[in-house]
Amino acid sequence: MIRKITSGLIILVVLFIVYNLVNQIIEVTRSGERLSEAADAVYKLEVKNKQLKSELAQIQSQEFIEEEIRDKLGFSRKGETVVVIPEEKLKAVLGASQSAQVRLPNWLGWWKVFFK
Repeated sequence: MIRKITSGLIILVVLFIVYNLVNQIIEVTRSGERLSEAADAVYKLEVKNKQLKSELAQIQSQEFIEEEIRDKLGFSRKGETVVVIPEEKLKAVLGASQSAQVRLPNWLGWWKVFFK
């Protein structure tokens, strides 16, 4: 009788230890996965950070600033002449070129060839 109780207690203790070990193994595996995901996120953020730093350096360059001033504000260097095209002339020229570049869908073009 005592032997059955002791062996039952030993089995319960062993099962408890095995259960805890399995839970710890699962938790370590999950922690490793979270660590891998975090490392991937850090790598992606570092790449984006490098890209943003290079864009910032480009934007802060003197050439970029001059180009933006010239394009958006209409300034020019000494000796250069700024040409302003009247809006109606611009629309007339762009309107003609835009209408020439309009393409019909392929099926509609063939439809017009055979049925109109």
